[in-house]
Amino acid sequence: MMNLPLQGLKVLNTRPLSAAKELSMAIKAAGGIALNCPALLIKPVKTNKLRFIQTLHDIRIAVFISANAVHFGLKQLKERNISWPASIEVIAIGKKTAFALRKHHIHVSCQPEISDSEHLIQLSILQDIRNQSILLFKGKNGRTLIEQTLIDRGAKLTVAEVYKRGMPPYNKSKIDFIWHDNTIDIILFTSEQAMHNLFKMFGREAYQWLCDKPCLVISERLAKSATRLGIKHILISTPETVFDTLCHYNQGLIHGQQQ
Repeated sequence: MMNLPLQGLKVLNTRPLSAAKELSMAIKAAGGIALNCPALLIKPVKTNKLRFIQTLHDIRIAVFISANAVHFGLKQLKERNISWPASIEVIAIGKKTAFALRKHHIHVSCQPEISDSEHLIQLSILQDIRNQSILLFKGKNGRTLIEQTLIDRGAKLTVAEVYKRGMPPYNKSKIDFIWHDNTIDIILFTSEQAMHNLFKMFGREAYQWLCDKPCLVISERLAKSATRLGIKHILISTPETVFDTLCHYNQGLIHGQQQ
């Protein structure tokens, strides 16, 4: 008999559609039901910082904080016919970002074991960086921990904000059906903005339903955000272990261990 560790589990995947596909397919393959409800819209931003760069040969280190940063950052460089020198030490925040870079034939020098800003700034390559030229690719209005840390350590930092996050279009009738009919068991959140957007999308009348519904987040920081919003049952994972965490959760449901 085929092992289906997510048999019957209904997951609301709030990631942008382009990023949600892989996990949703894995959930379905494991017997679960993945309902895509994107709570973030990713749009490109033309950054003035790249406009003044004629060459990257003076850059010693480049940091990419997401696969979106790779996609939109390299696209802008390509549009300006700026080639990527092999001499640059490239840091990816996690596995998906590293994979996106390798698809562009860019060697990744290192990445943190845990995919977040707190662990990235602990990498040895980023400790003694005074007067070193660093190029940081990120999203607009994102967290400032990485850039502030690099500046505090004396780096010559250029920040390229190459995309922005916003509220996606959504079907209110579909949203109402989800919570009126209680069609899901658990909600997946991978960003704080997506969390806030989802609460806005569902509206005030669905607030208590959202707070009572278990959610899975990918960091302690997001868990604190979920608590502040009023969510009661929070599972903490990492970006790399979301699927495994869902499996453990579902086994607990099957054996009556979850509250």
